[in-house]
Formats: sequence, structure tokens, C-alpha cells
Amino acid sequence: MPPRRNKEKFQQLTKLERGKIIGLQEGGFSYRAIRARVQRNSSTVMRVWEQWTDEHRITRKTGNGRRKVTSARDDRHLLCMAVNDSTASSRQLVARWSTATGVLMSASSFR
Repeated sequence: MPPRRNKEKFQQLTKLERGKIIGLQEGGFSYRAIRARVQRNSSTVMRVWEQWTDEHRITRKTGNGRRKVTSARDDRHLLCMAVNDSTASSRQLVARWSTATGVLMSASSFR
């Protein structure tokens, strides 16, 4: 069996690196030359330049992620329920909370 190649750890571009890419591109350097200087993938260099030309943005977009089922107030209520009844399982607490509020939530979301 051939040895596995270790994948390099993924790192986000810093604002400095993004600015450097934009500056080199505006200076007339090719994608290849920029890639060699900043030691990043060509597609990364092209994507940064495209974001700059389309949106004038050098920062990352924030991730959307999944919306929370509960509000901050609901979180406090759930915490009080768990503290007051420390012997109850997460499934029992969620069942009680779901019947009281009418909002369905899984036990893993509660944990």
C-alpha cells in the first residue's frame, strides 16, 4: 500500500496577503508570478482578484451557518430547567420545553 500524503493544514488568507495579491495584480504581475511570490494556489489568487474587482472587498464573508432554534431568553430558561432538575435527561427536558413553547428541538441541540 503506498504511503499517504499528509495534507497541509488549511489557513485563511490574512488581509496583508490579500492586499499583496491585489497590489501585485495591479502592478501587472501574472497570476503565476503572484502565486509564486505569495506561495498560494493560482485559484486562490484569481478568487481574491475577482472579489476585489467585483465587490471591492478584501475581507472574508462571514459564514451563515444554521439558525438557532432558541433565543437568548429561551437558552436561559433551558439552563434553569436543567439546573432545577439535574436528574432529568436532555430528552426529557427538551420534551417539556417543546410542549411548553410549541417549538420542536432535538436533544442534541439542547446539549
